[in-house]
This record gives sequence, C-alpha cells and structure tokens, in this order.
Amino acid sequence: MVVRLTASELETGRRLVARKMGRSVVRILPEADDLVAINRITRQIRELLWRRDNPDNMRACRALVREQARLSLAYERRHGKAPNIKHV
Repeated sequence: MVVRLTASELETGRRLVARKMGRSVVRILPEADDLVAINRITRQIRELLWRRDNPDNMRACRALVREQARLSLAYERRHGKAPNIKHV
C-alpha cells in the first residue's frame, strides 16, 4: 500500500503516523515538499515582523523575503503555476 501526502499532511506530521500505522511506503509529492519550504519561510518572516523594532530582525526579514522569492520562482518554473500556500 502506498500513501501519498499533501503539503498540509506533511506539515502536521502525519507522515510519521502513516509509517507507524500502515508500515507502508510513504511518497511525498514534489509539489508538497516545495510548498513546505516556502511556508516555513513565510512563518519566519511573520515572526520577525512582530518584533520589527530590532534592526537585526529587519535585516534577517529582508534576507528571508529574497529567499522566499527565489523559492517561489523555482516552484513556478518546476510546476508551471504560482505557489499557493494558503491551504498549507
């Protein structure tokens, strides 16, 4: 039995549950794997913006925004559509 996981399932840790319960092969869709990375950076940006009075946080935020843009463009080239992380 093969279990395919979406980005939201991967993020919540169901991959480990699927492995333990089914003892089956777990395949992560490439789209989901890319979306998780973009989503993690988005969360880090939000956390840094909450403490924007620190100049170091703003420098780190700018660097993360550039990295997120690079990952988004790579996702779009690879999958032919813009990343949609609202459901992740």
